[in-house]
Amino acid sequence: MEINAARRARRNEPVTRQTEGRKDAGGRTKARPTYQEDRLALSQQALRMLEEQNRKAREERERRRLEQEKNAGKSELDAVTKALKAMQRCQKIAARIIAGDKVPPEDEKYLMDNDPQGYQLAMSMRKPKKDPKEWESVLEDEEERMSSESRESSGESADSAESGGETAEV
Repeated sequence: MEINAARRARRNEPVTRQTEGRKDAGGRTKARPTYQEDRLALSQQALRMLEEQNRKAREERERRRLEQEKNAGKSELDAVTKALKAMQRCQKIAARIIAGDKVPPEDEKYLMDNDPQGYQLAMSMRKPKKDPKEWESVLEDEEERMSSESRESSGESADSAESGGETAEV
C-alpha cells in the first residue's frame, strides 16, 4: 500500500484551492482551479483480498437473511396452525350447543373466550331437547391426542413397550 508522502507531511494543513496562471489566445490570464488530493495505490494482491472479504460478507448477510425468512415463515405457520385448531374446537363446541346437547362448563368458557360471536350465535340458535346428550370436554380430547403424539415422536415405540423389560439374548 502506498500513500502520497507529501500529503502526510502536511497532515494538519487544510486542503486549499490553488489556481494556475494560464494564458488564452487573447493573452489574458485565465484562472484554473486545481485540487490537492490523497492517493491510495493498492497492489493486485491486496485488491483481491478486499474483494474476497466483501464477497464473504455479502454471502454471510444473504445467509442470515434467508435464515431469518425461514424462521419467520415457520413461526407464522405454527401460529396459523394453532389458530385453526382453536377454531375447530370452537366449531365442535358450538355445534353441540346448537344441537341442544350439554357441554362441560370449561368448553363453554373456551368458546366464550376464543369466539365470542360464535358463542352468542350458538346460544341464540340452541334447540331444546327432551333428552340432551352429555359430552366430554373437547379440550381434554385434544390434550390427550397432543400428549400421545409427543410421546410417539419422542422415541417411545410399541416394540419397546411390548418387550416388558426382557433383554434379548445374543
